[in-house]
Amino acid sequence: MKCKRCFADRAKTVPISGSSNPRRGYTIIELLVVVAVISILIALALPAVQSARESARQVQCLSNMRNVSLGLLQATDSANRFPACGYYGDGSPGTVGSYRSWVVEVLPYLGQSVIFDKWDLEKGYEDPVNSPLANSHIPILTCPDDKTEVSGQGNLTYVVNSGVGFTTLRNGIHDCPIDPLQQALDLNGNGITCNSSAAPDGTPSDREILAQMGLFFNETWKGESRSKRHHTIASITDGASNTMLISENLRTGFDPANSRANWASPNPYLTSYYIGAPCLSGNCMSGNVDYNRSNSGGSAINSGRTQPEGSSPYPSSGHNGGVNIGFCDGRVEFVSENIDGKVYAAQASPQGQSLQGTSLAQ
Repeated sequence: MKCKRCFADRAKTVPISGSSNPRRGYTIIELLVVVAVISILIALALPAVQSARESARQVQCLSNMRNVSLGLLQATDSANRFPACGYYGDGSPGTVGSYRSWVVEVLPYLGQSVIFDKWDLEKGYEDPVNSPLANSHIPILTCPDDKTEVSGQGNLTYVVNSGVGFTTLRNGIHDCPIDPLQQALDLNGNGITCNSSAAPDGTPSDREILAQMGLFFNETWKGESRSKRHHTIASITDGASNTMLISENLRTGFDPANSRANWASPNPYLTSYYIGAPCLSGNCMSGNVDYNRSNSGGSAINSGRTQPEGSSPYPSSGHNGGVNIGFCDGRVEFVSENIDGKVYAAQASPQGQSLQGTSLAQ
């Protein structure tokens, strides 16, 4: 009896062949829920990944600018002067044309001595000797967020502080101060442009004031010197920590539509950045000066992002809300695109305090 009961008990627990329950599957609703959960997780993760990538590019951009800034300061220390933003010939026989930008002077301090050693300083950047070098891609000269650059070409993102304008030949007069809109500048407000004379009250000439309001200038490389102005660290009387050295500009460097555009071009629209014109129509007589114009309209920070290459010589970047700017003490910081125009202009000028007593006093 006992054995029969055990056998019966075991029979109850052993399934009969072919009578096992089928394995339960997933329903359509359950699959849809799983897919929805995975989609939500991906949607939450993608912005974080994108943000991390943007942060990495921003860090690399800052690092590149810091290295270029330090290279500029080392070149300045070695030569005991800031380099010209661009060198031109002055029309004397054998010296006609464009020579080079500030970048060439800084190459040895950017780990590019090989290119610098091959460069012929007595020839223009478009000469067959220099042209292949000028079209070399140098990664440190570009910001990873500069989407306008073209791989393998002479790209450039960083430009130097040239204040309110540059000088050119106008109406037969050399070294005439003009702004980026090609307006002749009457900086001392005496009613005379393209002239070196001071105002009757002893106010400095337009050319002297131009030098007080920016840090880098075009210079003559060969022949008779018609344009020879530059700053030293000692001449930055407003203080190195208060004076801008370099900024970003997406509209410089290589241009597929212009074979002459690369980091070696001395074109002032490709080498430099400028503040907006604080003087009404270029006339700085009393009552015409408003520094709110320095960061407004088409000359405002980041206003030229969508403009053609070489047409917007004002700070611009691929970052939201502002640009990276390097100062003469070697630091680099992010500056808001909404910076007050007066503060912006004061930081562009190495000698703004010397303008006291003029209509341009800040």
